[in-house]
Amino acid sequence: MEDQKKEEINYLGKLREWIRLNREFDIIDLFSELHPADIADLIDNLEEQEKIRLFSLLEVEKASDVIPELSELSREQILEDISDKKLAEIIDEMDSDDAADVIAELTEDQARAVLDGIEPEGSEDLKNLLRYEEDTAGGIMQTELVSVPADATINDALKAVIQTSEEIENVYNVFVVDKGDTLIGTIPLQKLITARRTSPATEAIDKAIPSVQTDIDQEEVARMFEKYDLVSLPVVDHENRLLGRITIDDIVDVMEEESSEDIYRIAGLHEDDNIFNEPMESVKRRLPWLYINLLTALASALVIGFFENTIQMVIALAVFMPVVAAIGGNAGSQTLTLIVRGLALGEVTFDNAKKALYKQIIVGVVNGVAVGVVIGLIASFWKGMPVLGAVIALAMVINVFVGTLIGTLVPLTLKWAKADPALGSHIFVTAFTDAFGFLSFLGLATIFLKLLV
Repeated sequence: MEDQKKEEINYLGKLREWIRLNREFDIIDLFSELHPADIADLIDNLEEQEKIRLFSLLEVEKASDVIPELSELSREQILEDISDKKLAEIIDEMDSDDAADVIAELTEDQARAVLDGIEPEGSEDLKNLLRYEEDTAGGIMQTELVSVPADATINDALKAVIQTSEEIENVYNVFVVDKGDTLIGTIPLQKLITARRTSPATEAIDKAIPSVQTDIDQEEVARMFEKYDLVSLPVVDHENRLLGRITIDDIVDVMEEESSEDIYRIAGLHEDDNIFNEPMESVKRRLPWLYINLLTALASALVIGFFENTIQMVIALAVFMPVVAAIGGNAGSQTLTLIVRGLALGEVTFDNAKKALYKQIIVGVVNGVAVGVVIGLIASFWKGMPVLGAVIALAMVINVFVGTLIGTLVPLTLKWAKADPALGSHIFVTAFTDAFGFLSFLGLATIFLKLLV
């Protein structure tokens, strides 16, 4: 990995030098030796004008492999500059799912011009794909596949694979259909190779391979790939007619996209936000959540203000207030992460939510007692006030318990409300544990004030 990084840096240095010296033939020779993903990494590290210039040097076939690998920012910069004619040539070479993704990023006029510039059959396929929501099985499928009729033999299926090998990459399965294109079953390539050539294709069908309808969410599709150890999955309409296939490389992209989306949403960030966005664009996306955070922080400030006299009488309380809030927030974040992940993977459902809540409450109580005893002893010896130690220990137990409870309930409530369970949940959990931590600690201190002073 380290050697690969050094090599990439070396290539980047060469590219910048060759760009400065206008050595385009050297750049073309270098690109001919590199994998499209490596070319995309190099382009991503250049300035905008350098990206556009280098991409223009790629042959159409190579460019069609590179453009899906580019970062969103690089792709957007290149798409803004490229001519409609050149883009149509590139998209005509791409797999239908990748081509549909690129077209979806274009302006309406640019998309229409590109679709008019490619072959009618390919244009019609892309228009059909663009009708599906982008985060559904229909939105991530590709229409390129190998299928044979129900009366075909294994030899016929092998011939079909060979005949389409130049047009279709990564053939994992052959699909068997009837005269109306209704899916009968799927033959894995390994079974196809090992079966007798004269056997009917239907005898090699793997009945364990399911199919998926076009409107199924991409997260559910990803779970099916994981559950059944799939590399390819047929996509059908509501009448079970074969429309396309989803391959493992698409699902890897989906998993990365969904995990990034959850991380962003937990922190209150927009999924399209990144460090290279225009500053004002990022401000517009982040500021609303900062305002929400400000309101929740003011709630904590109001709680502290309510106990101002108590804090003035026992200054030592101010030392330990952040500790109670921080540990409660951490406990809530730990639980929140587990529940959001469980909901995303289908491990946590409304059927087993009570069991999950019960187990997390036990964890919260045990952790609260364990941490509370330690901080209580520290406070007692440090400040020479055993009652203060008892107050902070009890407050810690309460707040870790509450943090765990809220970390479970917030994502479940959002899920019940049909919202994304990760949506700003970290902000809500932290706000609640901060406010409740101060309330429990200072409230207990007020009750036991006579013993503290």
